[in-house]
Amino acid sequence: MSRNFQNILLVCLLAVFSFVLYFNSLGNAFVFDDQHTILDNAFIKNFSSLPLFFKGAYTSVPDVPRGMFRPLLLVTFSFNYFFSGIQPLGYHIINIIIHFLNGVLLYLLLRFLKNSLPFGLILFFCLLFIAHPINTEAVTYISCRSDLLVTFFIAAAFIFYAKGRKAVSLFLYICALMTKETALVFGFLAFAYDFIYSRQAESKKKMFIFYLAIIGITASYWIYRGAIFHFGATELFLPAAKSTLRGFWPNIFIQSVISIFYLRLFFWPHPLNLHHEIPDYVSLFHPAVFSAVFAISVMAVLIFVLKKKYPLASFGLAWYFICLIPKFYAPLSFPSMEHHSYLPGLGLYFILGQICEEFYLKSRRRFIYLASVFIGVFTLLTWSRNAEWKDGLSLYTASVRDNPSSSVAYNNLGIQYANMGLSEEAEKAFKKALVLTSSVDVHINCRLNLAKIYLNRKRFKEAMDELDRALIIKPSYSEIYQSYGAIYSQMGQKEKSEELWKKGLSFNPRAVGILDNMGMFCLEKGRLEEAELYFRAAIKYNPDDANAYFGLGQIFEHRLNNAQAIKAYEKSVFLNPAYGFLHYCLGTLYAKKADKRAFWHLKEAIRLSPDLAEAYNNIAIFYASMVPPKIDLAVQHAKKALSLGYSVDKEFLKLLGLPESLKE
Repeated sequence: MSRNFQNILLVCLLAVFSFVLYFNSLGNAFVFDDQHTILDNAFIKNFSSLPLFFKGAYTSVPDVPRGMFRPLLLVTFSFNYFFSGIQPLGYHIINIIIHFLNGVLLYLLLRFLKNSLPFGLILFFCLLFIAHPINTEAVTYISCRSDLLVTFFIAAAFIFYAKGRKAVSLFLYICALMTKETALVFGFLAFAYDFIYSRQAESKKKMFIFYLAIIGITASYWIYRGAIFHFGATELFLPAAKSTLRGFWPNIFIQSVISIFYLRLFFWPHPLNLHHEIPDYVSLFHPAVFSAVFAISVMAVLIFVLKKKYPLASFGLAWYFICLIPKFYAPLSFPSMEHHSYLPGLGLYFILGQICEEFYLKSRRRFIYLASVFIGVFTLLTWSRNAEWKDGLSLYTASVRDNPSSSVAYNNLGIQYANMGLSEEAEKAFKKALVLTSSVDVHINCRLNLAKIYLNRKRFKEAMDELDRALIIKPSYSEIYQSYGAIYSQMGQKEKSEELWKKGLSFNPRAVGILDNMGMFCLEKGRLEEAELYFRAAIKYNPDDANAYFGLGQIFEHRLNNAQAIKAYEKSVFLNPAYGFLHYCLGTLYAKKADKRAFWHLKEAIRLSPDLAEAYNNIAIFYASMVPPKIDLAVQHAKKALSLGYSVDKEFLKLLGLPESLKE
C-alpha cells in the first residue's frame, strides 16, 4: 500500500468515523456558557463588532469576567451566526470538522516523530483519539471550540516548525494566540522537541532567529493584552496573586492533582462529568497533593531518562505536561473540566505509540482484536455521553447523579426545572445548591432564581427576602433590581418598579431584561417615544431579543403603521415562535390586508394559548368572510370566544344566526 493511498484512506476513514460518532450530537442544544458566549452575545451577531474582538471584547453579557482575548474564536462564531443564526446544528458541524482535522494532524505528528510506526498502529491511535469519550466535552460543548481550534493551530504550527517552514509556523502561532491563551506553550514545545531529538542539522543562527521571533511575538501579545485589559504587571504575569478563587500555591497543588486525574480519565474514562468536584488544597503534605507532585516529578525525570532510547515517549511526556502549564498559572472557576485535557492529551498518544509498536509488530492479529474492542467500547461511551449533552436537563441530571456535591450542577438543574414549569423541583434544587456552595456567584444566582419562583406563586414577601439576601452580597448587581421591579409591578406599584429598574440601569446600561421592562412600562403609560428608545437599546445589545421586537410592533400599531408593525412582529415570531399572543397580533394585521397568512397565525395563536378569546373571534370572522363562507366553523369559534368572556359584535352574531342572549 503506497503512502499516498494510506493518507487518502486515513483521511476518508477519519472523516466518516467522526460524523458517524457525533451524528447523535447534531441536534444538541446550547448549554452552560453557550448562553453568554453565543445566545446572548450581541457581539457575534453583528459584523460591525468584529474590530471589538481585537480590543478584548468577548461577550456583550455583563458580569462575565473580562480577560479573555480570543478574537479568532469569536470570528468563527460570527461566521456560524451569519449562516445559521442561533440554530445549533451549524455550530456542531464546525466543531466536528475541527475535531476530525485534529485527528489528521495527530496522524501527521506520529508519522513525522517516528517514521517507523506501522500505518495500522497509527490508524488505531487516530481512531482512538476521535472516539475517546474524554474528548466529547470539547466537541459537543460548542463553547469549547477554543480548545479544538488552539489544538489545530498549535499542532499545525509544530509540524511546520519541525519541517523547517518557520514563517508559516510563526503565523499559525499568532493564530493560536488569538484563539486561546494556552497557545503560549508553543515555544516550550518547540524547545522540548529540539532538546529531545537533538537537532544538530539546524544551524544555530536559524534557531536563534526563530526563538527570538517567538519571544518577540509572545512579548507583544503580553503587552497588547495587558494594555487592552488594563492589567498591571502582577495581574498579567501572576494572576493567582490577586485571585479570589485560590492563591498561588493552592492553585499549584490542585492542578498537580488534576494533572494526574486527567491521566486516570484517559485510561479509565468514568465517570465523565461537567463538574468534577476536586477540593482546594492548602498543604503540600496532603496525601493527594504529595502523591501527585511525586508522580509528576518521576515523570519529569523520565523525560530525560527516556530521551536517548525512547524519544517519542520522552516527547509525549513533555508535550502532556507543557500543555498543562497554563492551568498552573491561572486559577480557574472550574479547574478540572475535561476539555482542558484535549491539547495535552495528544502527548499520551505519542507515549502509546512508543509502547505499542513492538507488540503490534509481534502480535498484529491480537492487537487488532484488542483495538477493535477499545474502539467499540469508546464509541458506545461517546454516543452515551453525546446523549447526556442533549440539553440542559439531561446534562445537569447526569452531573448531579455523578457528582452530588456540585452546587453548580444543582443550580443549573434548578434553572432547567424552572424553565419547564416544575417549580417545586426547581426550588429543591436551588436550596440544595445553597447548602453546598461556597461561590458568591452561585449563591446570588440561587437567590434570584428562588425569588422568581416565589414571585410566580405570588409569595411576594419570600421573594423580597431572597433578593434582600442577595443585595447584601452584591449591591450593584443589576439583575437584583430587575427582580425587585418585577415584584413591585405585580403588586401594582408600577412607579416603584420604574424607580428600581432605572437604578438597575445605572449599574448596567446594557441590562436587556430591564430595558424590555422599561419599554413595556412606558408603552402602558402611553410614552411611546420613550418606550421605543428602550426597545431599540435592548435590540442593540441583543439583536435576538424577541420581546423588544414585539414591543416595537405594539408601538407601530399604536401609530397605525401596520407595515412596520408586521415587520417587527415577524422578526419577533421568528425568534420566539411559541408566544400565542404574538401570533394573534400578527394574524390580526395580516387579516386587515386580506393576507392568507392571517388564518395560520390565528390558528397558531389558539393552539399555543387555548384561552385567547379574541383569537377565536377573529377566526370566526375569517371563516364567515370566506367564499363560500364556512358558517358552521364561524359559529363554533364565535361560541368559544363568547364562552371565554369575549364580547362578540351583536351584528356579527345576527349574521351567524346566533341569539344575542348568548353574550350573557
